[in-house]
Amino acid sequence: MASQPLLDFDPLYLGLAATAQERREKYRSFVSGTIAEEETERIRRAVQRGQLTGNEQFVEEIEAQIGKRIEFRGQGRPKKKID
Repeated sequence: MASQPLLDFDPLYLGLAATAQERREKYRSFVSGTIAEEETERIRRAVQRGQLTGNEQFVEEIEAQIGKRIEFRGQGRPKKKID
């Protein structure tokens, strides 16, 4: 009995090229061209800090589910408001 592969590939992905190497290269090129460099850097910093990126509603929902504040924040204390 032949073993089943653990992953199956989307037909659109398989249609990118004839070989696995060519598909990887085309997919990598496609993905790297879709995200602005500043967004890539923002995601990278958030991952390094274990923080989320996303809109306020998304961040609040995740924080509520895990019971921990994880949104992206700048370094240091917030500035005091002067009345």
